[in-house]
Formats: sequence, C-alpha cells, structure tokens
Amino acid sequence: MTYKAKSLIFFSCFVISSLVYYQIEQQDEFQEQIGSETFVETQFHDVDELKKSKSDLEEEQK
Repeated sequence: MTYKAKSLIFFSCFVISSLVYYQIEQQDEFQEQIGSETFVETQFHDVDELKKSKSDLEEEQK
C-alpha cells in the first residue's frame, strides 16, 4: 500500500473511534443526569385561572 492510502486508513479509524468514544461518553453523562438526585419542581396553571388572577389583581389595585 502507498503511504497516502495507509494514512487515509489510519485517519479514518481515528475519526471513527473518536466518534464512538464521544457517543459513549455522552450516553454515560446522560445516565448520570437521570440518576442524579437533583430535580426541578414546576407548577402549571390553566390559562383561565391566570386571566382570573390578573383581573383580581387589577381590581385589588383600584
């Protein structure tokens, strides 16, 4: 094989192995985030309730 062909093969293997490593690392980080004890609490409101609360606030301010 020529020098250029060998270099291309080695470079291709390096790029492929880098991509595989990156994917595995990302998957490990994702699993750690899922298993983490930190969490976020959210509150959801209906749009009608928000409109009511706005009108109530406006009335109280008057």
